[in-house]
Amino acid sequence: MSARRSSESALCAAACSALLVACHPGPSARADVPAESQWTTPAPCDSSAATSQGLGAIKAPRDSLLRDVQVRRAAWRARGISDYRVRIAMRCCCPFAPPAILEVRGGIPVALRDSMGWSAGRPPEPYAFTIEGLFDLIERAERNDELVGVSYSCLGYPASVGVDPKGLDNWYWVTADHLTTPR
Repeated sequence: MSARRSSESALCAAACSALLVACHPGPSARADVPAESQWTTPAPCDSSAATSQGLGAIKAPRDSLLRDVQVRRAAWRARGISDYRVRIAMRCCCPFAPPAILEVRGGIPVALRDSMGWSAGRPPEPYAFTIEGLFDLIERAERNDELVGVSYSCLGYPASVGVDPKGLDNWYWVTADHLTTPR
């Protein structure tokens, strides 16, 4: 197995493990959990603006998909959102993992919480599921011809990314939704 495939397998395993912890959190003090009223959706969203690209039998040329993700990343960066919370869920060939809330400050993951606000441990693989990390995942998977599908939220960030590394049974889908920013 190549080093890249080994790294991707380790990433998938680490992410699944971290998300599995979300359903069995250890005791933690919740005093550090900011009140939900301190977080808001950044802008009104027209859900009809969300777009999807299924990459089945007929596939757009790789260059156009890579240009599209670069344009979308630039639009995301232009929004200037570096502090946010986003609900991340991962489906893969591993056991079911419930969604978790990833808190990002200055573009760096600082906390991973279950849906009840309890700590779910350290965020997996720094930057792995930040919005920038999801753009990186799309570009890397497309360059390796492993991208299965991608959709974007109306705010312009990747809402769903499907990856199927060739030759291995370790496909996975990462979804990101319910993005909020501090008031």
